[in-house]
Amino acid sequence: GEFEPDVDTEGPVINGCSYSQTWTATYTDDCGNAAEPVSVTYTWTVDTEAPVITTEAEDTDLGCYTEEIIAPVFSVTDNCDTEISVEVTTDGPVQNGCSFSQTWTANAADACGNAAVPVSVTYTWTVDTEAPVISTAAVSGDLGCNPTVVAPVFTGLDNCEGEFEPDVDTEGPVINGC
Repeated sequence: GEFEPDVDTEGPVINGCSYSQTWTATYTDDCGNAAEPVSVTYTWTVDTEAPVITTEAEDTDLGCYTEEIIAPVFSVTDNCDTEISVEVTTDGPVQNGCSFSQTWTANAADACGNAAVPVSVTYTWTVDTEAPVISTAAVSGDLGCNPTVVAPVFTGLDNCEGEFEPDVDTEGPVINGC
């Protein structure tokens, strides 16, 4: 007939975030015949902490820059998982005239689905390989006798910065006799 075996367990065994528990069923009948014990072991993970993403990179203006942009490096730590990878996404450089920016965003989740707070780093830079141009309507020449000398007007135009006012410098008139 049917019988109710004796079930024994020592409770969960905890190793960091890993848990296991074994139940062993035994039974001895009225005539002293012992059943072959049967054991069942469950294992599971208890992890409610999200991983943490870190980077030494910070939002930076690289200034005038024509070299290859080196993406920031991100790392992740977790209370349980040691094999978490960081997923870094970027839409690539965004151009606005001569100005560029690029944002990288790092995401990670542990095996229990706890998601890290995303970390983003943005680099900005300017690509400008054209020299600015200074122009004037004035021309060099002989002004004749007793002129009223009016300083020439200069204008500047840059492919990135647009119009600018040039720095104009003079040492004043050089006198050689009359």
